[in-house]
Amino acid sequence: MNTIFDAAVLGVGNMGGVHVIAAKASPYIKKIYGYEPDPIKAAQREKDLGITCTSEINSILNNQEIKFVSIASTNSTHAELAEKALRAGKAVLCEKPMGETLEEAKRMIKAQKETCGFLQIGFELHYSKLFIKAKDWIDNGLIGAIVNIHCRYYSSEFHGKNSWRSCSKGTLIGEKLSHYIDLIRWWIGSPVEEVYSFTAPNVVKYFNHPDNHQINLRFANGSIANLNFIMFIAETDHGDPLLDTMEKMSDDGHCLQYHIIGDKGAIEIDAFRRRIRRWEFSEDSKQLTSKIVDTFFFPKNEGKIWYHNVHGQITKIIELVAKKLPPENPANDSYQTMLVCFAAEKSEQKKCSIKISEYE
Repeated sequence: MNTIFDAAVLGVGNMGGVHVIAAKASPYIKKIYGYEPDPIKAAQREKDLGITCTSEINSILNNQEIKFVSIASTNSTHAELAEKALRAGKAVLCEKPMGETLEEAKRMIKAQKETCGFLQIGFELHYSKLFIKAKDWIDNGLIGAIVNIHCRYYSSEFHGKNSWRSCSKGTLIGEKLSHYIDLIRWWIGSPVEEVYSFTAPNVVKYFNHPDNHQINLRFANGSIANLNFIMFIAETDHGDPLLDTMEKMSDDGHCLQYHIIGDKGAIEIDAFRRRIRRWEFSEDSKQLTSKIVDTFFFPKNEGKIWYHNVHGQITKIIELVAKKLPPENPANDSYQTMLVCFAAEKSEQKKCSIKISEYE
């Protein structure tokens, strides 16, 4: 039997507002609470979002009507809030990353194991149609065994000076690139054995962390992957209302592109061009040949559903909790993604490759 319950969003800034909207859309939620440690901000967000907000975390944790908690606060608070919510008997959805250090991620996993509580990490690309389509093609054997994946992610600097992200102690590997590392792990389906990551001197001098990363991964099944990230090359977006944002970004230096290469074919995902396509390999007496056999463009008005389905993820997880079902993406699998992220940071610091078996 499905249950109907109250929910709380811990951290009701911009991302927290997205969580509130999704919770409002769920038929399983009666009332929504918000938490902000600053009483002034809590009062303002209560007005903005039309929910009950508090600056007292214990009023959330001790409320037995609140069965579900989503955490959208700053990264440094994720582990502490997740542990408190789990030990208070709440089902928890926590935005990535699982903290700013490996120890914080371990703390979150320890709390989940000791409470046997519901914990899922916010890797919403598992719920985004573009990446699900690629996963379906892979699982159906259309490109054979994956041997190599390349991801290029280039953007403008959009965090701004003195923001918590530009001043963060943690790097953008956990904060941002964990999404794309998680996808690579999901598609390949084999443990990462070794990480070797490089970073060049910053162009964005006010960042408290690297603004570029070249992350290389070797998997137990022999496949390899790399992720090339640059946080400044693309043209700055000033929000021109007369331009379609995705169309502009498709050719102004922005890039979010995957090449998934198998031994029987390949897949290209190009998020800014709204496109996914597939190649098929064959061999005749002369050579190996490659042919594009499938091309799909997703509609302009469905962008978030196709490449960043946060709303769909939240409503689905609430449904899982209501139906007393386990997480679709186990917390320990997300921990493996975070382990790779922290190993990449360590690799950059030590300027050497890191073997996962020796790192953890």
